[in-house]
Amino acid sequence: MALTLTLLGCSTPTTPTVLDEHMNETGLGIAGGHPWLSMSASELDRQMAGVVDAGATWIRMDLDWSLIEHDRGRKDWSMTDRVVRSARSHGLHVLAILTYSPPWARQNPGAGNKAAPNPALFGQFVADAVDRYRDQIRHWEVWNEPNVTSFFAPLPHVGLYAQLLHQAATAVRTRQPGGQVLVGGLAPAADNGRDIAPTTFIERLYALGSAPDFDAVAVHPYSYPELPAAPSRDNAFHNLTRIRAIMDARGDTSKRLWPTEFGAPTGTGARAVDEQTQAEILGGGLDLIAQMPLVGPVFVYSLIDAGDDRQDLEDNFGMLRRDYSAKPALAQVRARAEVLGAGR
Repeated sequence: MALTLTLLGCSTPTTPTVLDEHMNETGLGIAGGHPWLSMSASELDRQMAGVVDAGATWIRMDLDWSLIEHDRGRKDWSMTDRVVRSARSHGLHVLAILTYSPPWARQNPGAGNKAAPNPALFGQFVADAVDRYRDQIRHWEVWNEPNVTSFFAPLPHVGLYAQLLHQAATAVRTRQPGGQVLVGGLAPAADNGRDIAPTTFIERLYALGSAPDFDAVAVHPYSYPELPAAPSRDNAFHNLTRIRAIMDARGDTSKRLWPTEFGAPTGTGARAVDEQTQAEILGGGLDLIAQMPLVGPVFVYSLIDAGDDRQDLEDNFGMLRRDYSAKPALAQVRARAEVLGAGR
């Protein structure tokens, strides 16, 4: 593997490298995030068509509890209904993120919708979501980036997250036999008193006995501004192999890793890359992921730039510019779509 990593990092990827039998098990998706929830029907349809055009067979979308049930007992599923309906009409599988808390369910009311919720109340929300979408969605990701303060406030807490995971798993398994529960996508981070490194987070989950509550682990192996094969210790792409080693050591040798966000921002902001480097990161990363056993589907973040501010990283992750013109990254992803396959 080390030799392969070095070779893939030496040149610009132009065509996918077929290496072994694991490749066709991977699967390709697009992580669209929050913007899909507020789009017009025509714009949403255009973006789902763009997902298909990129060669993807999955989307990753928010089921934002803070919007669905902002006031306790008054549920509005209309935004998520539209996204699910559009995705399914385009033949796409849906990975749903069960995430974000309404004011009345927060354990820390001053922490906004990223505040950790009451576990029992969260479990009821998950039950409601599974009941509503049981025929459209079978894969459920529990929270987004629960290992970092910016998404799990006021501070990430593995014990509390384990309770949320257990409540979610119980709801899914009692209502949808065969439904799959994923540990929420773990962000690149270090153990610094505010955030928790993905490897530490997973080790602690195992120590708490949470293994029966998840079927797969989601991770966000961003490497930018480096290439995925770069040997730097801080390169979060290597969390895929680190977490795989932890899972194997704990006996979870058949559970999959799902890279539920992977990409790189263009633009002029700190740590942004130029468009050609974005293409190299995506092409090289997908090649490496495709040869890893029990990894995938992999979700590219994202389809289209979210805004026009060239200095804002979050505005510039797209494979498409705001006018729907393609960056070089799109061709790299398309070239790998057939090799990655439909996934499971």
